[in-house]
Amino acid sequence: MSTAVDSPAPQERANGFVTYLSIIATPRAAFEQLSRTPMWGWAAVLGIILTVAATFIMLPEQIHLGHVMQQQQLAQMTADQQAQAGPAMAKFEPYAKFTYIIAALIQPWIGWLIGAVVFLIGAALGGGVPRFRNAWVLAVNAYVISAIAVIVNAILIAMRGPDAVNSPFDVLALPSLAMVVHGGPKLSAFLYSYGIIYIWAYVVTFIGLEQLMKMSRTAALVTTIIFSLLIAGFVMLFAK
Repeated sequence: MSTAVDSPAPQERANGFVTYLSIIATPRAAFEQLSRTPMWGWAAVLGIILTVAATFIMLPEQIHLGHVMQQQQLAQMTADQQAQAGPAMAKFEPYAKFTYIIAALIQPWIGWLIGAVVFLIGAALGGGVPRFRNAWVLAVNAYVISAIAVIVNAILIAMRGPDAVNSPFDVLALPSLAMVVHGGPKLSAFLYSYGIIYIWAYVVTFIGLEQLMKMSRTAALVTTIIFSLLIAGFVMLFAK
């Protein structure tokens, strides 16, 4: 009599789309899945879509701000300089919206690369597993929370209308520490990076560092704090 040998059940195929969205509600389980099956294709596509969507939502406000900034630049020029710069700015104005859209397509990739490098260095110095692939997967997938922040911020700005946007800080509408501690533009921009949704993003990043980069809680926490300070410093650098 022959004995049948049961073949192993096929493993469930991971879904990058579902995993990306599950980071919102169950980040630990999502990153555990990503540690077994590193995926970032769907995360990149959805992250870009959300970023571009946010740009479209607040495009009138961005164009208005660009016009205001141009007028401020012209006001600081001599009459001869205004005569030269004014027509050039006017010719470029119809193409301004394309500049914002192109920036929305490029900026996430730059942010993901910087984040991946920071996570890689943190893992190398903190006793984790310094694999760039995992660091990149973490950076791209964790961006879902920041993308939500960008969308919510764009909706809030659009509700105010273009006339309410007259400085770079006027396009930062999410609740943050900047609403509690009043200071100059630099301090406000720095504190804005610690808004409610962005703190959520840092918590998700911390969980991802533990799961994907195999870092201890202390090392993951230190790396997350340094990462948040780099973001806050970058935002503060361009505040006026």
